[in-house]
Amino acid sequence: MKIAFLGLGRMGAGMATCLANTGEHELTVWNRSPDKTEKFKELGANIANDPIDAIRGAELVITSLLDDKSVEALFNEKSAIFQAMLPEAIHLCVTTISPDCANRLQVLHAANGSRYVSGPVLGRPDASAAAKLVQFLAGDASAIKVVEPVCHAFSEQVMLFPDEDAGVANSQKLCINFFVASLIEVMGECFTLGEKLGVPRKNLAFFLEKSLPLPGLKVYVERLFKRETDSTTGFTMTAGRKDLTLILNAAAAVECDVDIATIIAEKMDKAINQGMQNLDWSATQEITRQRAGLVN
Repeated sequence: MKIAFLGLGRMGAGMATCLANTGEHELTVWNRSPDKTEKFKELGANIANDPIDAIRGAELVITSLLDDKSVEALFNEKSAIFQAMLPEAIHLCVTTISPDCANRLQVLHAANGSRYVSGPVLGRPDASAAAKLVQFLAGDASAIKVVEPVCHAFSEQVMLFPDEDAGVANSQKLCINFFVASLIEVMGECFTLGEKLGVPRKNLAFFLEKSLPLPGLKVYVERLFKRETDSTTGFTMTAGRKDLTLILNAAAAVECDVDIATIIAEKMDKAINQGMQNLDWSATQEITRQRAGLVN
């Protein structure tokens, strides 16, 4: 299959590498910063100069961009990109975008003779590179049948929502991100309270680690215990704050209070104002520690 992959950030680079390593597809990549495309030449991928050049002739277009704005900057009513897409070509968006944005894209593609599938992924960048992601697919049922086998190149598990509104996949992702962010917040508060009460952090870490079965969640027990805030293999505070905005907006649209999300967003804002924007999003624990008078 001819595949165009747009966006080679931390998550996108891992997924695109997994696709290239299968050797099963003719892959063309594009990234706003050209330096990130260099390694893909060695993997046998074609390098495009611009998005339209990338998608010309592609049967499947995968976008791994930043947010609603970056995706809709390419795919909008006035975009020339649709003239370059093949009839019935599929756009698979793996970016964490709002449900409303996903639904708009679904309608837009249908009006232009192409097909849209929302496919947000769950996992950190290291899971992306190791093909260990969990993915949710919603949208055009015929397109889902085509893209599901492709997704298994980088996703360990793929959950399907055929013939549902595309935004359902994004709503699922936001609910899970809300759970993970809330878990990080509660564990950070637990470690901080324990420290104030004189409880050894290693004892709390032992209990929390044994309580969580998923490796991706256990990672945060160790990070919080050791106060590791490097974001090289994880999500930055800025990216986490973007997701919290999506969660809060989605909740407001259906009049559902998510009080913990409001607390986490406020701590993230505080962290970003203190220059922690490029640290792992679990560094909100440092704000909790500051408020408890723990400054070391």
